[in-house]
Formats: sequence, structure tokens, C-alpha cells
Amino acid sequence: MAIINNHSSINLDAEFQGEHSELLQFFFNQGLNVEISDDVSSLKTFLESQTDEEYPYNFDAAFTESFVDGDGFVLFLKNGDTIVSTYAAKGLDKGIFKEGMKEIYIGDYEVVDIGIEQACYSSCQWVAKSHRGKKFGMCLDHLKKNIIFDKTRFGINYAIHKESFKDYHINGLHYSNSEKFATIPNGDVGGAGEKIDKVYNIAWISKDEWLIKRNEVKSLYTS
Repeated sequence: MAIINNHSSINLDAEFQGEHSELLQFFFNQGLNVEISDDVSSLKTFLESQTDEEYPYNFDAAFTESFVDGDGFVLFLKNGDTIVSTYAAKGLDKGIFKEGMKEIYIGDYEVVDIGIEQACYSSCQWVAKSHRGKKFGMCLDHLKKNIIFDKTRFGINYAIHKESFKDYHINGLHYSNSEKFATIPNGDVGGAGEKIDKVYNIAWISKDEWLIKRNEVKSLYTS
């Protein structure tokens, strides 16, 4: 099994692979390859081609345009040529994200301070139904954080999630914080939830916080 480097500026080189060997080996042991890419259009095309049963969400509008100056990446877990899981991240100021979200989703928005460092937004986490319950989503999230904090300039990673997933984001994905961000009467916010979900949190972690947690979460890949 292998790393497939298809990104124009982010390379998961031997040093990165050595630093995160336990995590990568977890995927390899399942017969999966890890691909990093900057082809946003292929992610959009793939997720929107899924059935409603496989992907019952609207595609995240933050990822409808190409990345600028290598400020983002797409991750694919692949079994041969078959994509079984996805993730994406891009540099996006939280204030700009919030205003963009307001334009699409009418609701009541909270004031949440996630810090002053340059921030990277992540979304489009998906796992095929045939591969769920195997830690792939959680471990791909950890890989995403390692790439953000090892390979980009960003000092904070944040994401939006439905309120009921707070425990998962804190104890599974190991974000440091999760606070109420918005109440959306119509629900159905991008890939973060469905029509029944009305309350959304913002979860975030800084680079320094992740570096402290990293050794702790390594044990998850071998358990």
C-alpha cells in the first residue's frame, strides 16, 4: 500500500511518513492507499454522484472553487481505484466563513472566538457505508490535522458539526473545543447535517494543542 502524491505543492514525503508511520500503517493494514490532491472538482463530482443513501447532504459550498496558492488539499482513501473515504481542508478565515454561511443559511449566529492565528477550515468528511465502523473517518481526520500543522502555514483547524456530535469531535477527533455556532431553522447545513439538524457547533484546535495530543492519539491506531 502507498501514499499517492497528486498535490502540486504539498508532498507527504518520507519524513512525514516516518513521523506518522503508525497512523499510515493503520490504513495500509486495511489494504488502503492514501491520496492527497488539489483537484477540488474531482471531489465535488465524486460526492455529488453518490446516492442519497450514501451521501444525504448538500456539497459544502466552501469547496466549489479551486484552491489558491496551494492553500488547501483533498484526501482520498482508496481500495485500488475505488474511493472509500474523503476529506478536504482549505485556508479560510473564520469571519469570512461565517459571513458566507449567513448568505446561504438563515439563522441565529453566535460570537465565538477561536483565536487569532491563520485558520484552516475542514469539511467533506465521508466514508462509504461498506467501510463505516472501522475508524476510517476518525483516523483520516487525524491525518488531516497532521498535514495542516506539519505541511501548511495554518495555526488553527476548525470545522462545523451538528450539536449532537460534540462528544465525537472532542473525544474521537480530538478537537480541543466545541461551542454553539448557529441555530438554523431549516437545518441541512452542507455536509455537517441533514434537514432534521438545527443547532450547529464550531470545533477547533490550535497547532500547539494538537502537538500535545498527538502522542496520545497514536495509541488509537494500534488498538
